[in-house]
Amino acid sequence: MFILLCLLAVTHVQFYIVRDFAYVNEKSRFTALQEEFEQYYAAHNESWAGVSAGEFEHSSSFVEIALVVEGQVLYRRGTLELIDVQKNGMQLKLQLNEHEIGRIYAMNTGQYKTFEFKSLWYGILPSIVKVSLLFTCIAALFIILLLSWTLTSPIRKIIKGIDRIKQGKTDIALPVRRKDEFGAISRALQEMYDSLTRLEQSRKQLLSDAAHELKTPLMIMQGELELALELQAPVSPERLSSLLDEVLRLSRLVHDVLDLAKMEAGRTELRRQPENIVLILQGLMEQIQFLADDKQIIVSLHTPGDRVTVSVEKHRIVQALYNILTNAIQYTSRGGQVHIRVEGTGVEKQQDASVRIIIEDNGYGIPEEDLPHIFNRFYRSDDSRTRANGGTGLGLAIAQQNILLHQGTIEVHSEVGKGSRFTISLPAD
Repeated sequence: MFILLCLLAVTHVQFYIVRDFAYVNEKSRFTALQEEFEQYYAAHNESWAGVSAGEFEHSSSFVEIALVVEGQVLYRRGTLELIDVQKNGMQLKLQLNEHEIGRIYAMNTGQYKTFEFKSLWYGILPSIVKVSLLFTCIAALFIILLLSWTLTSPIRKIIKGIDRIKQGKTDIALPVRRKDEFGAISRALQEMYDSLTRLEQSRKQLLSDAAHELKTPLMIMQGELELALELQAPVSPERLSSLLDEVLRLSRLVHDVLDLAKMEAGRTELRRQPENIVLILQGLMEQIQFLADDKQIIVSLHTPGDRVTVSVEKHRIVQALYNILTNAIQYTSRGGQVHIRVEGTGVEKQQDASVRIIIEDNGYGIPEEDLPHIFNRFYRSDDSRTRANGGTGLGLAIAQQNILLHQGTIEVHSEVGKGSRFTISLPAD
């Protein structure tokens, strides 16, 4: 439409240019006609009497001539309307003694043809405008539909992907490669779906592992009780002791699972107090000494002094360190060593001050492929050995969660055949 308006303006101006160009080419004829009418007026005693029937020699060169004096047409030659001649012809002022005596409007052949073409152009212009508007509307509708389809296509894909997620399907297709807002939304949905998938897999794995761990003691107790019923004999103290061990194992497993679930859900409140980590470690060494003596393992403690204070909830840190220490003893061969070392870092800065506890053994070590998973629930790098030692695969997971609750860190470095080193960092008091 804008192009059409520009074309209309250009052609309108061009008509006037062509009209003036036709005047310039035959200017002498226009001048001769003008002088002939002025001479007629002077020869008739400054009167236009009889001019309508007058013969003018130079009028033959013009298609249209009109003499207008004070609004009245005194001489007329041609077939066009006066207003058309006035608009499209040339206006010549007639003067005598510097006084205007009338005006002549004249059109030569070139100007007349220009007028005819102009009339034809403006005659078909409404049809051109209508056709142009029609094509413009069609093009606009097509562009709108195309843009609508282009813009809504990623939305439809996202909605389809969400529906498949709701149906539990795994083959979702989101436009994650787009670099616009739809791509950002798709990537966020994909990440959310991947996270939910991992959580669901973790939940299923937890249920499977918990059921597997519960099954063994339950089968042992069931077998013992069925045997006692079948023999109709009293249960011996040894079997009662075995049943009690399995009940305690079940109780410990359920307690650990619930405690770990609370910590992972962030529903555990800490009651921190300044505690002397040296005394805590000394107490733990006394608790685990019987395990070390049973395997003739030497456990040693090295501290920078008699008192190193940390801000912790005592029983949770005791639980974490106990799990790590018993784990170290279990995976250290007979006659091995377990070293405990306490170090302070950043104390001079006051803020960011922390205490490091390093527990190092010279045991079996952990294979490199198992290192990223040792803090996972129910994970074992050697099922037969840990099950024989009564492990549930929850000890390190609980230890890590307890340390993380205190805004601490735990790192592990291990080499197969050389041993493992656990480094725990806790905030200093």
